[in-house]
Amino acid sequence: MVLNKYKYLLFDLDDTLLDFQQAQELAFKKLLEDERIEYSYKLFEKYEEINKALWRRFEKGEMANIEVTSQRFIQFFEQFDKNVDGRETDIRFRSYLAEGNQLFEGVVDMLEKLHKTHKLYVASNGIGITQHTRLKNNDLNKYFEKIFISEEIGSKKPDREFFEKIFGEVGIENKDEVLMIGDTLTSDILGANNIGIDSCLVDIHKVESNNIIPTYKINKTIDILEL
Repeated sequence: MVLNKYKYLLFDLDDTLLDFQQAQELAFKKLLEDERIEYSYKLFEKYEEINKALWRRFEKGEMANIEVTSQRFIQFFEQFDKNVDGRETDIRFRSYLAEGNQLFEGVVDMLEKLHKTHKLYVASNGIGITQHTRLKNNDLNKYFEKIFISEEIGSKKPDREFFEKIFGEVGIENKDEVLMIGDTLTSDILGANNIGIDSCLVDIHKVESNNIIPTYKINKTIDILEL
């Protein structure tokens, strides 16, 4: 079994362990209700387009995460001639985002098995309070040795520094013992490539790999047990 060669498993959170798409859409609906705007999936797609473009700029080091989380709502609501407070709107959105259970099917059973044989860590880009709340709400903390979130450690995927800080705190000396598992080529897989560790793409988005090549590719996170 390939997975046995690894001692440390680094898991992304959104769209890897938790169904971020579902959580985000529900939070977005509530935000539109607050603003008395009728929801449509077309509007959600427009928001996602804005949001993803801004997060790509964050990954490239062009924006701080607090700029991303404010600007996405300022830009979105401009189409309705609404001048919103981006920071306040983001706080409301994240409170909605943290609600409810958002686990992909089979994730708990997978973590229950893996934490007995490997050392598990969360390695996430995102906002600390939101990610911690979602982990707590879904009762996942008990499976992880430590939670690493970009906002809290002061660096982000795909930067080498993000992984170097994790290695230093955990005491990882042999990169061959580490596997990064995530759904995003430009942060999870590129980050693993930058630091020189193996990676596994959870290909739920059916993306083209281009020049960013993962070590392994699976269709859903629980398939990691079959590696």
